[in-house]
Amino acid sequence: MKELISNEKTRDTIENIMMAMGIIGPFAALPQLYKVYMTHGHMAEGVSMVTWLLYAVTATCWSIYGLVFGRRAVFISNGLTAVIDTLVVFKLFLLGCGF
Repeated sequence: MKELISNEKTRDTIENIMMAMGIIGPFAALPQLYKVYMTHGHMAEGVSMVTWLLYAVTATCWSIYGLVFGRRAVFISNGLTAVIDTLVVFKLFLLGCGF
């Protein structure tokens, strides 16, 4: 596929912006993580383990893709997302909120 932006400085700027977004974005899941860890399961009833497991698997696959193909922003953002999503799944498993 032909590159849409050939200017190296512009490409670097976009890469840096996406790196920042890749670090900030995964933290959107922190309220859910807090909900399942800090409420001792009282608020975890409506949380779907299947959904969070699929999120974790998808993020892990994208992180591997980013690593293999040298896409730093993809690797970092999805790596962070996979960790947070896996923590949610782990706690849901411990609480017995199965499939």
